[in-house]
Amino acid sequence: MLIGIDANEANQPNRVGIGHYAYQLIKHIHQIDKKNKYIVYLKKKPLADMPQPTKNWQYKIFGPSPFWTRLALPLKLYLQKPKLDVFFSPSHYSPWPSPFPTIPSIMDLGFLKYNQQFTKKDLYQLTKWTAKSTKQAKKIVTISKFSQQQIHQQYQIPLSQIKIAYPGINPVIKSSAIETKKTMAKFSINQNYFLYLGSLKPSKNIVNLIKAFHLYLSSHKSQIKQLVIAGPKGWLFKDIFSLVNKLKLQKSIVFTGYISEKEKWLLLKKTKALIIPSFYEGFGIPAIEAQKVGTPVLASSITVLKEILVNSAIYFNPKDISQIKQSMSKISLKDNKQKYSSLGLKNCQKFNWTNTAKKVIETITN
Repeated sequence: MLIGIDANEANQPNRVGIGHYAYQLIKHIHQIDKKNKYIVYLKKKPLADMPQPTKNWQYKIFGPSPFWTRLALPLKLYLQKPKLDVFFSPSHYSPWPSPFPTIPSIMDLGFLKYNQQFTKKDLYQLTKWTAKSTKQAKKIVTISKFSQQQIHQQYQIPLSQIKIAYPGINPVIKSSAIETKKTMAKFSINQNYFLYLGSLKPSKNIVNLIKAFHLYLSSHKSQIKQLVIAGPKGWLFKDIFSLVNKLKLQKSIVFTGYISEKEKWLLLKKTKALIIPSFYEGFGIPAIEAQKVGTPVLASSITVLKEILVNSAIYFNPKDISQIKQSMSKISLKDNKQKYSSLGLKNCQKFNWTNTAKKVIETITN
């Protein structure tokens, strides 16, 4: 088969979210599939760490950049020879219109539920362009059964056309003892802390997490003295800082801001537990990353987290502050820490990028 790929999301120096997903997926497709031929479309020349060209993997670079998937790319495809068998996009946006069958990748539909977190321009594009991509799609790739059901219900796409490819987890980056000491000092973190990892925005439920941690600290059984909130400011985050001041938790709660990949793995390894209190997640990558280094997970009892974590986490109702606090108390017990560390190490083994790429190749070629 001759397969086209839009690799622009992957061709970025600082990859997060869908950019990270696109890069790892494209990298592993390049490594695995030696049978099919690929034409990879870009606005700019490929970065040094993008897959190298081969006889089966060629790049086409062209502009103009504005509205690339709506102007430049469709025109290129209509004029192109030889013709593609299928066009794959590791993002929500397929070329539209397209002379060839298309397969977009839709991570989740959180933009429909939490639309206040987006600019009007971004929300319009996500809403309208995602709808067009699904309408013309031969198949759709998504990352969970939860997202599969949401796409099915929102766009009336048959479940058989929506294929699930769980994302993988990157290799752990290790830190030396000296590096560990420097990082802990940099953020003023002690050796006893809970960790939240992600952006500061309403859907992540950080306000209830802070209230629950305040309750936990008030308990005579509290053993863990800090809550580390690691991640950049997102949207509507002022209430979070106001609450910390109101509860006088400035010395007990650490805000790191953006952290590097190496710092992320260090904090995941050293924490007593990762807490994911979200009202909504498309998947929950940090949970699997925590499990990969043997760290127990305390998780919101939302559908997608129960899907990926099964019995390997301690769950709580994200709306119930006392339940969040109780989960903190449970994991403070040595036996529970060992139990959920062991269960997590077993659970995370099913998530790897080779399996993701194989599933996507199967979806594209069948």
